[in-house]
Amino acid sequence: MVRESCLNVQKSNNNKSLSKTDFPERLMKKQPIHLPTESADAVAWYDKGECFLNLAGNYNYMEIPYYYSQDYENADLPIHPTCEEMLDAYITPLFLEKAKQAGLKVPVYYISNGYFEPPILIDPVNPFLVKSAIVRKTGREKSVARSMTRNHTYAICCQEIREESRIVYFRSVLGWCNVKKYRVLSFAVWNTFHIPLAKVRLVTDAKGEMLLSDISPLPLESLNKTERNHLDECVRWQK
Repeated sequence: MVRESCLNVQKSNNNKSLSKTDFPERLMKKQPIHLPTESADAVAWYDKGECFLNLAGNYNYMEIPYYYSQDYENADLPIHPTCEEMLDAYITPLFLEKAKQAGLKVPVYYISNGYFEPPILIDPVNPFLVKSAIVRKTGREKSVARSMTRNHTYAICCQEIREESRIVYFRSVLGWCNVKKYRVLSFAVWNTFHIPLAKVRLVTDAKGEMLLSDISPLPLESLNKTERNHLDECVRWQK
């Protein structure tokens, strides 16, 4: 079904809006372009960015929404997040490195095939594994390492934390958060990664320092009323 969707985008002959000469004119007039894909309910037009937004909220590698963006990219239409942006955001060490290069604060981190020293926050590098682990004291290193690396088959990303560190999350909706203290970081995440819907993980300490640590899915259907209203004010849905 996904493969057929991709082929339909590339081979459609009855949708004039896909021509490269016609698209700029429609772009200037801000007219939404309809593609023959399953993504119609998840993709909206974003006037401010002059692009489409994939708003499925779950951008895990090779999940159905991943192919929504691929369809648009194959049709040479601007969309965020791109497939590359999804991987940059959802593979933890890529997320941390991209955030650091953008001048955002992140924990000290390293890649390992099993060795680490507590206290530590661990994420798998394999995109098909999603669970994380926190090890605050010594004694569990070997068992956790075997579990997180699948018997040392895959690498892990280890973020150094302090004993008093707390792990907190906020919800980011197109660079905005309902909680005021996270709005600057929410905008920074959107501006850096172009992930419109995200659950963002932070490592915090007693002094209030907030370090970007990870990003995970925030499905469109899970938005509360305030978040959905904000989103609807920013975009134009195709249907």
